[in-house]
Amino acid sequence: MEKNETGKRERRVALVTGSGKGIGAGIVRVLCAAGIRCLINCNSNRRMAEETLRGVLDAGGEAFVHPADVSDPVQARGMVEAVMERWGRLDILVNNAAMQYNRFIDEYDLPLLRHLWDVNVGGYWRMMRESVPYLKAAPEPRIINIGSVHGKRPTCFDAGYAMTKGAIRMLTREAALELRPLGITVNCLALGGCKIEFKTGEPPFHSYRPRDVLNPALGRGLRLVLPEEVGHTVLYLCSPEASVITGACIRIDAGQTLIL
Repeated sequence: MEKNETGKRERRVALVTGSGKGIGAGIVRVLCAAGIRCLINCNSNRRMAEETLRGVLDAGGEAFVHPADVSDPVQARGMVEAVMERWGRLDILVNNAAMQYNRFIDEYDLPLLRHLWDVNVGGYWRMMRESVPYLKAAPEPRIINIGSVHGKRPTCFDAGYAMTKGAIRMLTREAALELRPLGITVNCLALGGCKIEFKTGEPPFHSYRPRDVLNPALGRGLRLVLPEEVGHTVLYLCSPEASVITGACIRIDAGQTLIL
């Protein structure tokens, strides 16, 4: 297990939403390998969250599973309370839990669109609001929002999802400015295609791009980003060396956006 500059075992605590599988699980594995204790959050798939936990424990890390729906204010608050009850501190919040329905504009109805926003944007805001009172007491408090390249570059496959990811970029910048006096840094990671088990709900992928905007180089030499690669960037943003980075949106996409 890695040690900090004083030679002592790392004792910081992170809450990572949507971390039972996929990108969130990769982030937890990297943080726990560095000695940071983690709350593993899941909503619909407890079995995969328990598998992630077993992997962390077998590797010598420290974590526990807490199911919660980030769109529910009571459950969101309960996650933070569970961390404080177990470890008495919170140093890092990673907002990752999100939905992606892969629908065109005319396939959304208002209730579905509202639910998408309540999870993807409301969940991030809700967790930030509940965490800030405890983060401000931490020596190196961090908030990291997992975003997407779809928040900047239209790709014509899910306008609802893209809208929420665009909102997260601005939420990150506003929060970075507002929380700066408290010493809390807030950053966003804009992810491209990542190699994960499956999307929650396993929505069918469909896309329509006008032929005149297609890049013939698309697909040549590109690869999917691995969850642990996202995790290593998160770990760096949690380090003392990254204390001067706030309000940033870092793209992690293996160069996909350059040729899309």
